[in-house]
Amino acid sequence: MSEYILTENLHLGMTPAGTYYAVQDHTEEPGRLFLHRLLQEAVTPLFTVEVACELSGYKKKRALEFVHWMQEAGLILGQEHSEAAPTETLERLLPKLLRTLSDEGKAILAESRGLYLGSAGFTHEAAEELAALSANLTAVYARHKELLHGNLGYRQRAWGLVDASGNSEVGFWPLYIGQNRFTLIIGGIPQFNQPDFKRLVWALEMRYGNTEIPV
Repeated sequence: MSEYILTENLHLGMTPAGTYYAVQDHTEEPGRLFLHRLLQEAVTPLFTVEVACELSGYKKKRALEFVHWMQEAGLILGQEHSEAAPTETLERLLPKLLRTLSDEGKAILAESRGLYLGSAGFTHEAAEELAALSANLTAVYARHKELLHGNLGYRQRAWGLVDASGNSEVGFWPLYIGQNRFTLIIGGIPQFNQPDFKRLVWALEMRYGNTEIPV
């Protein structure tokens, strides 16, 4: 039987991969629930058995096994220093974060009704049209989900316009936060494997994780 050693003085942080896993689908799974609970913490918690139990919903031994699995999967990590969620308003935060998520500096965050909340690198008119298009693509996916997700087994929900080499010219990536769905629209190649992607999702989770946007 494996022995689990509690490493003291390490804070429980999330990797960009863990962030992506948390929000790319809304199917309730133990790992996804763990990550959403972690994202609702304003400051990364100091890792203890009690924290492991609270975030996982399991008792001590199973909780430690689960945390070990999450770490082995590259979804969480131990950090020597605590990290705080962004405190700026989304209006000020979004333009700075969005431009880092594309190799062309072009990105939009839209909500489920097809209205954009923030934009970088696109004109106002283009941002409005692409945000509206994102809502239409969501409706298309909903109509054909049984085929795409069920019969064909495609796990991804993103849509894209690709060139002859398969590279995305513009992509539409769903982000599920609480009861809300957002779409991250990226011009060019997405740059998700970085801290700013986590900061964006963390800010959205703190703002909308327990709030539903009126439809």
